Amino acid sequence: MNEAPRLTSVVFRLQRERLENLKELSKNTRIRQSEYLREAISDLLDKYEERLMD
Repeated sequence: MNEAPRLTSVVFRLQRERLENLKELSKNTRIRQSEYLREAISDLLDKYEERLMD
């Protein structure tokens, strides 16, 4: 049986305007803000994967 990976809380700062935009996007699409943030971080890490391997 495959278990879902454990998630860890992360705290970071975001410009107020960006946060409001994220909240509005989340409200309009009914997709959690945390899902958007996980996707963005995953995309960023994939983009720089080669640098992480050095």
